[in-house]
Formats: sequence, C-alpha cells, structure tokens
Amino acid sequence: MLMSKAQQKTAKRATIKDVARDAGVSVTTVSNVLNGRTEAMTAETLRRIQETIRVLNYRPSSVARSLVNNSTATIGVIVAEIHTPLFLQALNTIEPLARSANYHILLSTARSYDDERQAVNLLLEKQVEGIIFLCTSAYQDNDYLLQLPLSAPPMAFINRATEQDRFNQIHLDNVNAIVATIDYLVGLGHRRIAHLHGPASRRSSNERLRGYRQGLEKHNLSYREDYIALGDYLAPPDASEQSTLTLLNLSPRPTAIIAADDIVAAAAMRTIQRAGLKIPQDITVIGIDDHPFCTYLNPTLTTVQLPITEAGRQAVELLIAQMTGERATSVQRTLSCPLIIRESSGPPPDNEK
Repeated sequence: MLMSKAQQKTAKRATIKDVARDAGVSVTTVSNVLNGRTEAMTAETLRRIQETIRVLNYRPSSVARSLVNNSTATIGVIVAEIHTPLFLQALNTIEPLARSANYHILLSTARSYDDERQAVNLLLEKQVEGIIFLCTSAYQDNDYLLQLPLSAPPMAFINRATEQDRFNQIHLDNVNAIVATIDYLVGLGHRRIAHLHGPASRRSSNERLRGYRQGLEKHNLSYREDYIALGDYLAPPDASEQSTLTLLNLSPRPTAIIAADDIVAAAAMRTIQRAGLKIPQDITVIGIDDHPFCTYLNPTLTTVQLPITEAGRQAVELLIAQMTGERATSVQRTLSCPLIIRESSGPPPDNEK
C-alpha cells in the first residue's frame, strides 16, 4: 500500500527544518513560534506554522534544546525503597514542585549500595542538573561520594548523613521527637514506659533509643533493660507481636509503649487487644511515621510525624537555588517531628499512677 506524501513525512520524526520548509518560512521563524516570540508575526504566518506543526506531528527535541541552552532541565531522584508510603508522599511533593519550576524528574531506585552508585553514574551520564536522595537511615558507605568531581551537580540527601558539607542534607530530629514523646507521656502520669526499638542497622533506630534514654533521664525515671524489646519493622509482624507479649508478661507491666514505627505499633495494638487489654485504658501505644492508615486503626494511632513531605519540598528548593545560581553553598537542616495525638494514648490506669 502506497503512502501519501503527508503520510511519508509523518512516518519519520519531523524536524524543525521540515516545518520551516512546508510552512514556507525560515527555521528562525519557527523557533520564534516554539518559544512564544510571536509579537511581530502576522496572524496568517502564525496560523500556517501552527497548522504545519500539527500536520507533521512535530515535537521539539529535548536533546537539541539542551545542547542549545546548555541545560537538560532535569532533576534525578534516587529512591531507596519505592514501596515505602512515606517516600511516595515525598515524590508526590517533589515531582509537581519541580515541574512548576520547569524541571523534569528522572527517577531511579536503589535497593543496595551498588544500586545507588550505579544510579548516580547513570544520572550523571544523563547530565541531570541536580540529584535528590530519598534514603533509608541504613548506615551507608559514602566513599564513592568523596570521589565525585567538584563539577558534579548539586545534591540533596534526605534522611542520610554524609561527612561532606558540599551536599545539602535534610535530617529528621528523631532524638528530640522521642524526648518530647516522653514529656507527653509523663505529663499524662506514665512512669513505666517501654520501647519497641527498630533494627540496630538503622541510624534512626539508634537515635530514637538515645532520645528514649534522654527522656527518661530528664524525668528521673530509671532505664530498664527489660522494658526494651525489638520492634523490627524489617521483619514479619509476628516478631513485633512476640516482643509485645514479652512486655505484657512483665511485672510490673509497662503502661505505655513507644513503637519503632506505625507498622510495629499496629502489631503491638493487635497483640494487646488479643490479650484482653484495652487501648488506651490499660496501656498506651504510640507509633512513629504517621502513615495514612493510622486514622483507620481502632483506636486511631497517636504517632510521631516524620515530615518527609516538607523534606522533599525543601530538597527541591535547595537544589533549584543552587542550579540557578541563587545559592552558592550547600546547607544542612534538621526538621522537627511533631507528635500527632489521637485515641491510642491516654492516662495510665488509676492504680498504676
């Protein structure tokens, strides 16, 4: 079957020269239309060029534009755990904010140190103008970052500590968040406060344990080893359920539990309720993260909110400021983590005060 002349033209990707030839104008005139410079152009010329663009299905080449403008208008984002709801919330902030500033997002996942290093190399090859790292708090070897050339684009790390001040770093204040949680519980009358702590391989877990100890010391409460149990959110929920049972079998039993995260808190709540105890009348449970499902639990979960959305917003703004020359140096910021009070927390039983 023979193709018409118009079909032959659209069978391959049209170029700006094709548009100029068919519209009977110069390449510069077509470029002016593409870039909105049409003030001195007649309505007929503008109409003819726009119609030709439509017929040829012409799309400007982003590669060609980047060569002309010396800019790819692209920000790379490396996500450690794409399935994590908090990271998805951050992406839902990062992408539209970048787009509103006329930047595209190039997304890559990195489940391991090697994955991350390869992702960085790939993004550098793509000539992105900045990179945002959405990290877990796993202890990472940052040696390869030390070897990046000074000409590397600006970078922003969320929830990851590096020793280089050349990178933007946004930290979450886990220590003071747990101290404030202890303040809240003591204010309710609690004195026996347990902690289901996260895996030791995560920096955030150790920071929260440090905050727990500081909070107890602040209120002259004794630190008890038996009030510490593993709430490993990387393990199946039954591990946290068993740890909760261990705490419930203590004498005297804790009147409040601070869990490693909301998932561990949900497992603890189920275990407590299966044991015939009421939340918060018999025991208070507090989580960490503020996942959307917290409001669907019964009772709704009091939790420490990790401001990952705000961290994503600040990461984009910091990168754009550096990419556009508004800021020459990187910054480090620590975001506070507020306690969101819901139904799972309350005073201890009268006989336990």
